[in-house]
Amino acid sequence: MKKTLLATALLAGFSGAAYANSSVTLYGLVDAGIGYQKNKVTQGDNRIENRDFGMAKFNGVRNGNRWGLRGSEDLGNGTKAIFLLENGFDVSNGNALQGGRLFGRQAYFGLSSESWGSLTLGRQYSIAVETIGTKGPFNVGYQQAGQLFGAFGASTFARMDNAIKYSSPVFSGFKFGLGYSGDTNKKEMDWNGIETETKQASNWITAGGSYNNGPLAIGVSYDRFRTDKKNVTVTGTEKHKGTVHMWNLFGTYDFDVVKLDLGYGQVRGAVGNANGVAAEMGASSIGLNSLFTPFTRGMRADGLTYSQTNGYRQQAWTVGLTAPVGEAGKILFSYQGSATKNNDHGFDGVKGRLSIFSLGYEYSLSKRSLVYAMASYGTGRLKFDDSAVNPKAKLRTSLIGVGLQHRF
Repeated sequence: MKKTLLATALLAGFSGAAYANSSVTLYGLVDAGIGYQKNKVTQGDNRIENRDFGMAKFNGVRNGNRWGLRGSEDLGNGTKAIFLLENGFDVSNGNALQGGRLFGRQAYFGLSSESWGSLTLGRQYSIAVETIGTKGPFNVGYQQAGQLFGAFGASTFARMDNAIKYSSPVFSGFKFGLGYSGDTNKKEMDWNGIETETKQASNWITAGGSYNNGPLAIGVSYDRFRTDKKNVTVTGTEKHKGTVHMWNLFGTYDFDVVKLDLGYGQVRGAVGNANGVAAEMGASSIGLNSLFTPFTRGMRADGLTYSQTNGYRQQAWTVGLTAPVGEAGKILFSYQGSATKNNDHGFDGVKGRLSIFSLGYEYSLSKRSLVYAMASYGTGRLKFDDSAVNPKAKLRTSLIGVGLQHRF
C-alpha cells in the first residue's frame, strides 16, 4: 500500500497541530522482465544490426521504473500547496535515468484548487501527456518494437525544464491546459579590443484539451519549439534559428466488449537536431524512425541527418483495440504507421514509411501487481532519389518478452 507520511513525522520536534493538514506520500513502481530484441537496418552492402536477450533491455517496458514523493498542505478555502519529486531508475543495475538526474522524471511545486485547477513550476510533462498520453492500448508507456513512442516520437510525450504550467479543472467533461518553458542567455565581451558575443534563446509552448463522457474520450495537443542561437567571434558569425511544430488528435470509444482507439499527428521542423531547441528541451525523439538516421548522415556537408533540418515532415497514425478476458485479463493490439520526408538540399528527396504491429496480454494479480507478455514487430523503408548510389534503406525490428509490474 502507499506509504503516507505525516509532515509531523518528517519534521520531528515541530508542533503536530501546525502541520495537521500536511502530508507527504511515497509512491512508485517497479517493472522488470526478460525478453529478446533485434534491430536490423540495411542499405546495399551497409548494415547495422543489434541483438539483445535478457533483463537489461527488458525493464521498464510497460512503464518506466520510478519512485517519488508527493506532498500537499491545505491552505484553506479549497486551495493547497503541492509538490512532486520523481526519480527514474534502471532496475537491472540501479542506475538513475534521465541523464543521472536525482529527480529526472518530474520535479515541480505549485498551487491547486478544485475550483480553478492547478498552477505548477519546475520540470514537468508537456500537456500532451495529460490529454493524449494515456490513449491507446499501449499508450506512451510501453516500448514498441524496442523503441519508446513508436511511430509518433516525442510529440506524444516530453518533459519541460524551467516550465510553468496551468491545468484547468473538469467542466462538464472538458479540461484544458497551457504551459511555457523558456530560457535566454546573452554574453558580450570586449577584451583587448576583441569583441565577442554569444546568445542563446529558446522557448516551448505546449497546449491541449480533452473531453470525457462515458465511453467516449477525445484528446488534442499542440507543441511549438523555437530556438535562436548566435555566436560572434574573430573568425566570423554563426547563427542558428529553428521552429518545430507538433500536434496530435486521439480518440477512444469503449464498446464494453472491446475498446477502440484512433490517433493521428504531425511534426514539422528539425525535431531530431541535436543543436536545435527540441533536443535542448528534451523532446528530440522521432521514435522508431531514429534507426534510419545513420544512413542519412554524410549526405550534407554539415553532417545533419534527415530529421535534423527544418525541411523534416512526419505524419503518424494508430489504431488500437483492447478486449477484456475474464475479470482480470485483457488482450491488447495496435497498429502504428508513419510517413516522413525531407526535401532540403542534400537529401535527394528522401521519403520514409514505417509500420509497427504490437500484441500483448495483461493479467492483474491484485490492485497493484500484474504480469504481462507482448510481441512487437516493426518494418520500414527509406527511399532516396533514383540517382542515389543506394536508393533504398530497409528496417526490420522485433521485441518479445514477459514482465512483472508492482506499484506501491
